[in-house]
Amino acid sequence: MMSNEPMSWKNIFLWLLFCCCSIIVAYIFFVAFISIWIGFNHFEKDGFWMPVMAGILSIVLVSLGFLRLSKSIHYRMKEKETLY
Repeated sequence: MMSNEPMSWKNIFLWLLFCCCSIIVAYIFFVAFISIWIGFNHFEKDGFWMPVMAGILSIVLVSLGFLRLSKSIHYRMKEKETLY
């Protein structure tokens, strides 16, 4: 079901913010997975767990932050615009 209401500038900028944040999160996930992969490829060396731990920690922290940010953006997109 399509509405006849035009998209507001606020929603356009919020979508743009969400897309930019998604690209940044995807990049951080990519770097974190490479870090984990490198850690497991050097399993025989001392300290192999450090890149693995750093990758897992960054994935968890970025995921939590992105979920909070996306909930906030979604809430602001659903707000009705009123002029006072």
